[in-house]
Amino acid sequence: MEQVLKETLSHGGRGVVIVTGYHEIRAEFIASIMKDDVVTFIGFFSQGLTKQEFESLLKTIESNQSHRNGESISVAPGICVELSFKGMKNGELTDTSFLSFTLDTDYQTCTIEKLILDNLPHREDVSITHPSKQYWSHVKKSDYISYLMHVSPFLLPMLKEKQLTVIRYPDGVDGESFYQKNCPDYAPDFIQTSRHDDIDYIVCNDLSTLVWLGNQGTIEFHIPFHTRRSTKPVEIVFDLDPPDEQSFHLVILAAKEIHAILSSLKIVSFPKLTGSKGIQIHIPIKGLTYEETRVFTSFVADYLVEEHPSSFTVERLKRNRHGRLYVDFLQHAEGKTMICPYSTRGKQNPTVAAPLFWEEVTDSLSPTSFTIETVLERIQEKPCPFDKYYGEKNEPLNVIIDKLRER
Repeated sequence: MEQVLKETLSHGGRGVVIVTGYHEIRAEFIASIMKDDVVTFIGFFSQGLTKQEFESLLKTIESNQSHRNGESISVAPGICVELSFKGMKNGELTDTSFLSFTLDTDYQTCTIEKLILDNLPHREDVSITHPSKQYWSHVKKSDYISYLMHVSPFLLPMLKEKQLTVIRYPDGVDGESFYQKNCPDYAPDFIQTSRHDDIDYIVCNDLSTLVWLGNQGTIEFHIPFHTRRSTKPVEIVFDLDPPDEQSFHLVILAAKEIHAILSSLKIVSFPKLTGSKGIQIHIPIKGLTYEETRVFTSFVADYLVEEHPSSFTVERLKRNRHGRLYVDFLQHAEGKTMICPYSTRGKQNPTVAAPLFWEEVTDSLSPTSFTIETVLERIQEKPCPFDKYYGEKNEPLNVIIDKLRER
């Protein structure tokens, strides 16, 4: 969130804040904002107030003070004002100026998310309607938009320049859902699109688009393996789904086996939970075609089946799998999509397609280990497991594929 905050507010803007006191030495009022349900300092202000407004506000603070320490007077949250500012530095609004009192504002609505939202590009077209609508039993729309803002530094790079397929749940996961590929006619002008096969796909390259999609009830973000400007994939993805909910141990086994194969070939890979039943393994690549990657994915799948014939299969017909995990190497193809890292899923619990470190792929892992709440905690405590994804090209793979084709 700090990165989003800095990028959005660094060029200035305006927003409603909470007055939480008066600094007697600076002769300025103290401005705060709600952050993670805690009243948090965000700056000072004194410019823009008339003499009468200044004296009236100071008198109100003195009459209702909750604490005084010789340097500042504190007051319980309740008074809200609108400020303009020219930037942000070290988490503090700079060059602030009073615009107006907002006496009807509930201070609890003065959140960091709203401040960001109010200062997004094209903000007149981006708003949160019905923020109290329940998307999940204990997650409101406003909570979900907050999640998208928090994870946007990690989610947006994976969405960048991809033709997006979404699953929308306008009334939450308990309501009706539908796939959407075509950009709707009512989309604001800033929404970018990319046309392919008579479909105008949305391209989500920025926070404004992401928030707009979230407000439209977009719960699942599905992306292709290539960007809109190329027919070559930018990654290989192995999709590992168990035959049933009791067989996640087969997913763990397959993931570990694939990791061992890739590591032996000096190929760097990145696992993630799908937020549903399985695991997907991402391998960033450059310059290969789908035909060439098929040579490699089929080789890995055949190897797994040969080594563990009772656990894995490449049999496409479900009735012939007999409880074995299907190694779906055919899913990696033009026209196919996968769930995007950090996307939520339309399940009863708000599970997330969460990136993993390889050391986390153990028998104790659950397919639903990560939810909105736990991912928000996770990104505060750990770096993103996909941090090094964008610097990897896995060039040894080109040589390996050439050798496999010779065989």
